[in-house]
Amino acid sequence: MITMKEIETEKELKEVLELCYDVLGTNNEELYGYDAWHKRFVEGSQPLVYAMKDEEIVSAILGRAENKDSLVIGFTACRENYRRQGITKKLLSYFEDLARKKGFKYVTLGSEEDMFYEKCGYRVIFQTHGQNVFQKIL
Repeated sequence: MITMKEIETEKELKEVLELCYDVLGTNNEELYGYDAWHKRFVEGSQPLVYAMKDEEIVSAILGRAENKDSLVIGFTACRENYRRQGITKKLLSYFEDLARKKGFKYVTLGSEEDMFYEKCGYRVIFQTHGQNVFQKIL
């Protein structure tokens, strides 16, 4: 059984970030380093969510506010052996519901995984640095 949760403790934040860094690597410490995510966690205004199966964190989506209306997905990560099972798609829906409740009007992200986000209702709004930038109005 898959459980969707919002990060509630520093321990959960560390474990989720460990998954994200393992899957995605580390880059841009200013926006995506531990200290930046910890600050967002303490503020509590931005959705930071994960999925668990059998006490293991298997997928995560972390958002950062660009302004009061706009939320940027900084990380979307899923363990390789849990991909193509619909887990991250369900987690994205959970993330979007939380974003709506927190007052955000749209979600933006950059990705090379075009088909996944298009299937989830995101549309390309422009391209930069070889990546498509997607957006979905909530």
